[in-house]
Amino acid sequence: MRDYFLLLDDERIIDKAQPAGLGNVKFEELPPVSVLPVDAGRSCEYVDWLGKPMRMASDQMKSLLEKYNRHIRFKRVELIDTKQSGQHSYWIMQVPAVECLSPQSEFHPGGTLKRLVLDREQVKGHHVFAIRGILEPYIVVSLDVAESLLRRHWTGFMLQKIEQA
Repeated sequence: MRDYFLLLDDERIIDKAQPAGLGNVKFEELPPVSVLPVDAGRSCEYVDWLGKPMRMASDQMKSLLEKYNRHIRFKRVELIDTKQSGQHSYWIMQVPAVECLSPQSEFHPGGTLKRLVLDREQVKGHHVFAIRGILEPYIVVSLDVAESLLRRHWTGFMLQKIEQA
């Protein structure tokens, strides 16, 4: 049995770069390349994973993720930091969703997840994917991907093991 993990923002990093101007924009509405200012302080950190306001990966992280799922769609974003006179490339991701919820998953009355359980048979062979049928914009990675991410000492993300049935 292969383990799976949620790819989450590392909330311990306080001064992550925050791109301005994305708001409630949908992936399809974005141009192939965007240039956005960054709301940054003096100690702003440019991590490899930004989960908010949209899921974004650094160049290096994008290269790895697309090796595990060639169907991920990417659009480039150049983050311009006028305070530190810098420019950083990121990639906004649209990850294909997989129908993989186990009947053992539980939901709150409002439709949000209470307990996430993946169906072991439906996730076989998938390495980077979103979950169809939930409100949360979770990205799931296989143990292979998780090990690859951790081996490179990239920053900005945490991994949380997911229950399977």
